Amino acid sequence: MKRFFAILIGSLAALANLPSRGDDVGMEFFEKKVRPVLAAHCYECHSAEAKKLGGNLLLDHRDGIRKGGDTDAAVTPGAPERSLLLTAVRYQDDSLKMPPKGKLPAAVIADLETWVKMGAPDPRDQRPESKPAVSWEETFRRRAGWWSLQPVQKRAIPQPTNSTWSSHPVDRFIRYAQEGNGLAPVSAADPRTLIRRLSLVLTGLPPSPEQVATFVKECETGAQAGPSRQASLEKLVDALLASPQFGERWARHWLDVVRFSETHGNEWNYEVHHAWRYRDYLIRAYNSDVPYDRFVREQIAGDLLAAPRWNGVEQINESPIGTGFYRFGEVNHDDCIGLRQIGYDL
Repeated sequence: MKRFFAILIGSLAALANLPSRGDDVGMEFFEKKVRPVLAAHCYECHSAEAKKLGGNLLLDHRDGIRKGGDTDAAVTPGAPERSLLLTAVRYQDDSLKMPPKGKLPAAVIADLETWVKMGAPDPRDQRPESKPAVSWEETFRRRAGWWSLQPVQKRAIPQPTNSTWSSHPVDRFIRYAQEGNGLAPVSAADPRTLIRRLSLVLTGLPPSPEQVATFVKECETGAQAGPSRQASLEKLVDALLASPQFGERWARHWLDVVRFSETHGNEWNYEVHHAWRYRDYLIRAYNSDVPYDRFVREQIAGDLLAAPRWNGVEQINESPIGTGFYRFGEVNHDDCIGLRQIGYDL
């Protein structure tokens, strides 16, 4: 009999430690309704993986969400009115609105309230390990290996088997790679196709009917003489490079690099005054064939150059306009961290 009672008491003790059906329901609710919301809207600033931890608050494990950060516990199980997490997502306090990018849908907030009322069941009993920070030395060493930072080396011009295809050094590299991959070049384009390709690439515009007719006639005249046809091609390229549309076409690529826009974007969308001056400066620079090293210097310190670039036609100093490079890109509208100027300093 004593042995029977010992087994019975041991069994009851084991059963007492098993999760109840209510616990199962709570954990399932957390996994379906709560964890996805925290991961999507909170972990970016409040987790071990956050680049900059906000308010010393960790929401990626149970102890972190109940301990809280610099203020108080983010969640008080069973007490929604004392849970700062709910205060933040409800946007009840102007100084505490989370997530900052926009209020969560009402149904999601209701799910969070239900979860807290249930006692905030949370299976995340282990704090995630953060990735070790990479030293600046290691980061610099890795970046120094970028292909664009490697010294320029002079390569010997390869000699493809079919060297009659083209005598140009660049073409030799292309043909050599083609042969290595079992590829053959296509036949030469006809004059109408060629002028259309060149015009679209260099100016972004199709050629006029008159330009097509002139080029086709010149090519037909020199059809039996290779040098004459080549001369017509070079003449066409020079004309396209000299056209105003060349600068308009290729300046757009640099505008994309600097994220040029005539308004700030974001919710208020302020106008960037005189943005057109920088745009037109780029067009003139491309059409004037400004050397690339000079062009970059003007972007970085055009107002400090000892010998600025003077535009005699427009009667303006071109170089300082290049520093408009710093003006474009994302600009913050708020002062959520109390430093309004930081958006411009960066």
